[in-house]
Amino acid sequence: MKQTCPVVVGLFSLVLVACHSHPPVRGEGGGEVTKGIDSEVIPETVMMPAWEGLIQHTRISPPGKATHPCSSLDGTFFVYSSTETSVTPQIFLRETDGVVPTQLTNNRAENIFPRISPNGKKVAFSSNVSGNWDIYVLRLDAPASWLTVTSGPRDEIAPSWSPDGKKLVYSSKSERGYWRLVIVDVATGIPTFLGAGLYPDWSPHPDSADQWIAFQSQSQNGMKGSIWIVRPDGSGLRELVADRHREWSAVNPRWAPDGKWISYATVKRSPESVAYGQAGEADDLWVVMSDGRYDTRITDDLSPEWWPAWSADRLLFVSKREGIQNIFSVRPRPLVD
Repeated sequence: MKQTCPVVVGLFSLVLVACHSHPPVRGEGGGEVTKGIDSEVIPETVMMPAWEGLIQHTRISPPGKATHPCSSLDGTFFVYSSTETSVTPQIFLRETDGVVPTQLTNNRAENIFPRISPNGKKVAFSSNVSGNWDIYVLRLDAPASWLTVTSGPRDEIAPSWSPDGKKLVYSSKSERGYWRLVIVDVATGIPTFLGAGLYPDWSPHPDSADQWIAFQSQSQNGMKGSIWIVRPDGSGLRELVADRHREWSAVNPRWAPDGKWISYATVKRSPESVAYGQAGEADDLWVVMSDGRYDTRITDDLSPEWWPAWSADRLLFVSKREGIQNIFSVRPRPLVD
């Protein structure tokens, strides 16, 4: 058995504990719309609070945490990772308006990055049950039966489904220690290597000619993380969001259901984070159009907020509001006509 990669474990801080069955907490709020790097100015007609309808979906007591939410396409349920029943993170399913979760994994390993298939019947995820991180798929009607997608000596994390549910894109750690994007055919296990990248997300377009994969570059040698897109065949590589002054990072990209917007989180971009935030913690959620226009700040809370995931017209995310890491959602207001 190989040792679990300490970089991955430290990055996600997945020592999570119990969740209490309280109803979702709802509220109202606002945000700030700003101009992003190399982006167009938001029209005055949309210069208003950028979100509404805050909902708290999990209420996990400290020192526990919830992370990595992913919603079904219709927004009726979502999966996430937490330690509601064990000291190691397990995968749970929860109705979006529900209070009682259903546990999908039950072992001594760490199980993270769950992603629901387009047909809503399967969940791909990462687990170190075999010693290192590999990709697995479980069926929601038989969660104890796993399909092993990867089983090599390298760490493989963060799977994302193709729109037809036949392939997965994920990040694999190379011998030199950098993360690279890999596409695998779930049925055959045949991999295709795309290049360097972290936390990929496959766009929802059913037409292969319109499909893109968004991903995060790896921060190294003074370079900050930025958001890129590339076609599944490796063409069209383009940087979408980046700080030319290397002062802040853009991380955790996720496509909206309409394929027109990408949500992401930032590290040290907001003035509040620079003044009061902790080193390495995310600050706010942003959205940007797939062509790079209308780079827009959605949340402006002083607490760290990251791992966005669209749920129909809402945006799920992880937040440390009230000092406890839980899953929340807001409804972004329409930004352009």
